[in-house]
Amino acid sequence: MPALPSIIPDFEFSVVMRHIAYKKRGTFLSVAAIAIAVAISLISVSMQDGFQGMLFDIIVEDLPHVTVTPREGDDYIYLYKSLMDRIWSIPGVIAVSPSLGAEVTFTYKDNVESVALSGANPADVDKIYHIGKYVFQGDLSSIQNGKKVVLGEKLADRLKVKLGQTIFAGIPDEGGSSLVVSGIFRLPTGWPENIAFVSLSTAGDFSGKGDVVSSVDVKLEDVYLADGVAANLQGYGYKAQSWQTLYPEILKTLAIEQFQNRLIMLLIMIIAAFGIGSVMYMLVNEKTSEIGMFMAMGASGKKIRNIFLMESAILGLMGGLLGAVLGLVIALYLQSLEIKMEAPGGQDITLPVVINAGSFLTIVLVAAALSVIAGMYPAWKASRLDPAQAING
Repeated sequence: MPALPSIIPDFEFSVVMRHIAYKKRGTFLSVAAIAIAVAISLISVSMQDGFQGMLFDIIVEDLPHVTVTPREGDDYIYLYKSLMDRIWSIPGVIAVSPSLGAEVTFTYKDNVESVALSGANPADVDKIYHIGKYVFQGDLSSIQNGKKVVLGEKLADRLKVKLGQTIFAGIPDEGGSSLVVSGIFRLPTGWPENIAFVSLSTAGDFSGKGDVVSSVDVKLEDVYLADGVAANLQGYGYKAQSWQTLYPEILKTLAIEQFQNRLIMLLIMIIAAFGIGSVMYMLVNEKTSEIGMFMAMGASGKKIRNIFLMESAILGLMGGLLGAVLGLVIALYLQSLEIKMEAPGGQDITLPVVINAGSFLTIVLVAAALSVIAGMYPAWKASRLDPAQAING
């Protein structure tokens, strides 16, 4: 018997559409399983991308890329201006900030707090940490003139001190000095609550060591050059550390979060895709006679196999697209809520959700591909049926 004229290139597609319409319940469950898996994956990826972006912004915007500390055996960097000249000669350096730290006690009326005092040039330190954007009362640059201090908001609250009031800063058994509060700033994510800024000269008065610094912070145009710049400065005998060395938990957190999320998402989608495989397997058993009839009328094993592979792909793609829409709606909703969460430093931050079109497309395609893989065995089984036996059931 000659092959049926209906065995044309769109033959497989027409059979697939009939199967999808015939198995309404199976189609719905398969598509729903993939859709839910894709939606969960996309929401997870959106939050992970947002979290990674937030951490990277902290690295790029609000942290030094290289920190230089004194030579072995020294407590301070004594010739720091020469060191700064060397740092500025390194290509890619965009900011350099010397600082002098001191542990002091702030007293205002009956309130006493231990403070990590940081002496710095306000213009330089602002280029590294961008403190200015967090100052909501007063001005960071004010510390350059006279005995003035800029406090973190929580420290000011504990001292119950306001802008323009005078506090006493002292070192036990070594006297102290009065400082006027000339600014109050909100703490960036991860910062200690007891930090305060004064000028280098004011910090020098507390240390009693003259024109010295305890560290020099460096910011680079390319953050990934930090290791090379640190190695360069180590050649001069200083202890220089890159952000990768100083904050290894950031890299570790990014790596662990990414691996865990990708693995969980892959497992979720594999489970959902094999739901489609189960539906295809049951469909092959139910449609054995129909398959035998098609083969007897001229449909090759390849065409029969393609029918079930195409059906798996279409179900996976339908579920992926539906899941992408569902995931997008939920991600946009989470963005609009501006959910607050506590950062490691105790600050409230908004739950970061980033919608990435590339991630959406990738996950939808992965869902379709896994669905095809899950449908391979049922498709192979269908293509191996004997026409005569299949027709007879």
